[in-house]
Amino acid sequence: MPGDSQPIFYGVVASQLVTLVAYVVVTVGVGLLQVRANDLPLWRGQSADQRAATVPVYNDVFFKTQYIIPYPDDAAYQFQYQWWIVEFELFVFLLTAPCVLFPRFIERVRPMALPFLAAALVLVMDNINSVIFLRRSELAKTVFGKERIEVTLDGLLLVAIANFMTIIFYGLYKDSPAERETGKEGKEWTVTNVHVSL
Repeated sequence: MPGDSQPIFYGVVASQLVTLVAYVVVTVGVGLLQVRANDLPLWRGQSADQRAATVPVYNDVFFKTQYIIPYPDDAAYQFQYQWWIVEFELFVFLLTAPCVLFPRFIERVRPMALPFLAAALVLVMDNINSVIFLRRSELAKTVFGKERIEVTLDGLLLVAIANFMTIIFYGLYKDSPAERETGKEGKEWTVTNVHVSL
C-alpha cells in the first residue's frame, strides 16, 4: 500500500477523481458561455443608435463583477479570465494526477504542487465571485443563458472543492517507512556495522 496511511492515500485518489470531474464540468460551462459570446443574439438586428445605447448597459454588467472585462466588439476575449483558470487548473492537474498512478513521486511533487494549488484556489475563488454576480444579474442571464452560467458556476465550485481536497490530502501524505528505505533501483538497502574512528 502506498503511503503510511491507507485512508490518506484514498483521499489523494478521490481528490484527483473529483478534480477530473470538476475540470470537465468547468470546461463545458466556460465553453458554453464562450459559444454564446461568439454568436451573441443581443447584437443582432440593432441599428447603430440601438447598439450605442446597449453597449454601456452590457459593459456595466461585466464591470460590476470586477473580474470580467467587457468586450462587446471582440467576443473571443469576453471570458478570457475564465479560460485562464481552466488552463491553469489543467497544468496543476497534470502535475498532481500522475502521482495517483505513481505514488512514490507524491513526496517529490508535493513541494511544487501545493503552492500552485494554493495560487489556483485563489483564482478559482475570485472567479466564483464574478460568476455568482453574473448569476444574480437578470441581463446576464438573459444574454448568456441561466443554464450556461449555472454549469460554469457548478464547475468552479467543484474545482474549489477538489483543490481543497488535494491540498489537504497531499499535505497529509507521507511515504511509508518501507518506501523511505527503498533505493533508486527499487531495492531495499540498509547500513550495518558502521564504525567511525577519529
